[in-house]
Amino acid sequence: MSDRPQNRGARVGEVLRDVLQRVDPEQQMRVYRLWTFWDHEVGEAIARRAQPSGFRNGILFVTVATQSWMQELQFMKDTMRERLNARLGAALIRDIYFVSGTIEPPPAEPAAAERAPSGSALIEVPRIEDPELAAAFARIVDARARRLAARRPPGK
Repeated sequence: MSDRPQNRGARVGEVLRDVLQRVDPEQQMRVYRLWTFWDHEVGEAIARRAQPSGFRNGILFVTVATQSWMQELQFMKDTMRERLNARLGAALIRDIYFVSGTIEPPPAEPAAAERAPSGSALIEVPRIEDPELAAAFARIVDARARRLAARRPPGK
């Protein structure tokens, strides 16, 4: 059996890389990862006042809450671009363009009781806005926890 699962997985990975290379030859889709680490890279103070809002042709558009912060960020633009590109692993951001606008407050962390409906949940499910979908995921997590608890030997 030369077609082991890990060989198939490697081939699937190669095919996906080829498809992405054809669809996005300049790898601009990679830039959208920065939405996941923006707060960490720029720091909490900036993240509360400035958020990435778009990317096009090597230019990252960042919405800024006030004119004074926009001016301050102009002085930091080169450093921000270098840090973000370093985190992305390539010089994908050529420039950062700041625009004035409304900043969405960061989502509040749900309370522990909301994250884990039963005390035996083994994984943390991110907050889900749709109540029916949230309830379905909570049931899945609880069922998994009960199934694992049933497998444990008595006394453990």
